[in-house]
Amino acid sequence: MKKIVLCLFTLFLVQQIHAQTDSAAIAALGLPVLSIQTVNGEMPTCDFIWAPEGEFGIGTTNRTKVPGRAILTEGDSTLYDSGEYEDGMSGMTIRIRGNTSAYYSLKKPYKIKLEVKGDMLGRNNELYNDKNWVLLDQGGDQLNAAVGFKLNEILQLGDWTPAYRYVNLIFNGNYHGVYMLAESVKRNTKARLNVDTDGYIIERDAYWWNEPVYVSSGENKKFTFKYPDEDNITTEKQEEAKQFIDQMETAIASGTYEDCIDVQSFATWLLANDILGVGDAAGTNIFMLKRNVSAKIQMATLWDFDADYKTENQWSQIHQNNQLFYFPALLNSTNRTFAAHYKSLWQNHGQSIINQLCTFLNEFRESSVAQGLRQSRPLDGAIWNYPPDKVDDNIDNTLNWFTNRKQWLDAQIEVIDTGATSMTAIRQEQHSAQLFTLSGQRVTTKNPAPGIYIRNGKKYVIH
Repeated sequence: MKKIVLCLFTLFLVQQIHAQTDSAAIAALGLPVLSIQTVNGEMPTCDFIWAPEGEFGIGTTNRTKVPGRAILTEGDSTLYDSGEYEDGMSGMTIRIRGNTSAYYSLKKPYKIKLEVKGDMLGRNNELYNDKNWVLLDQGGDQLNAAVGFKLNEILQLGDWTPAYRYVNLIFNGNYHGVYMLAESVKRNTKARLNVDTDGYIIERDAYWWNEPVYVSSGENKKFTFKYPDEDNITTEKQEEAKQFIDQMETAIASGTYEDCIDVQSFATWLLANDILGVGDAAGTNIFMLKRNVSAKIQMATLWDFDADYKTENQWSQIHQNNQLFYFPALLNSTNRTFAAHYKSLWQNHGQSIINQLCTFLNEFRESSVAQGLRQSRPLDGAIWNYPPDKVDDNIDNTLNWFTNRKQWLDAQIEVIDTGATSMTAIRQEQHSAQLFTLSGQRVTTKNPAPGIYIRNGKKYVIH
């Protein structure tokens, strides 16, 4: 009987959605409304291809870019209007984005490209103008992206966190569900990733086989480019990227990695994944940047939170997966600097990080955005035929995760061997003449410079 009632209620909701898809009706749900109307009502399409043997995933191909107009409203206010489509003058194009997730989900994620730079989030500030925006499916699942972006903001990875708004999407006159309208990962020196013209934004990409331009490292790891993009990258730039990636791999293997990577950002990025318990090592977007040709490589902004909270009482997959990335090699290196940074970061800031995330969730519970999601998710579930999660259940489950995760990380990180005594203890040693550099030179000062030293056969790290 309950199933019959549920089916009838779902049918009623769907009928109501189709009967009332005007902006005013959807706006009453409490979230901003993004209305997209394409030329001739055309919908974007794509085909799918399977990964070659030995690789991962399902990729998209033959993606159509459909021109149209996008308008973002909140109540009676218009926050953004791209105008009618006119090539190079106004409007936008929209296409399907993503790979395996786009294949399995009927509700597709999208990429929007404006013909003229603007701020689709309606902040009324030219600083945020850009052409590239994304629509992420954030209908009835956990609040993963919101929490992930908050963590990135706390940790300041890449010195930029994507801004976003939850929206209800009306696509060619039909209600399309709840999405997150967000800034995309790209170079924008004013408002996104600040990289010089001779710098790079690269991705350790599991879907490299579906990209027209990539480089392969000495360890046969594949990297694609966010900057320069595929239309502008030269053969010389590709070779330069391969060279600094190979140098990084050699330095990690030899324990001299501090010369070419920003250790703190690498340790911070790994800790973020361990806090979130990310279970996807292959599909997670791993962005790195090199601000200019002379700069060290550093980890960039966190992205892709679909697989958060999956490794209960385990490290994140990226913590363990040496085939995909370099964290196991860094953690196990004879140079214990990376391990020391990782451990110190948690011991000095872990409690504060968790507390800030919990505060964010508790404040989000009382927000108008949460209320808008409560009212919108049932309609999203009805139109896409799934039972949506309750917002408050998401919040409670995530708070419980952080409580348990903190205890687990406390225990696991405590036993990580950094291979060094504290700086204070080292500086208090009275027999500094027995201290040697790794090259075998005796250090005679009682206050040696920061570095890695050996005394009586034991390695010390001085920060």
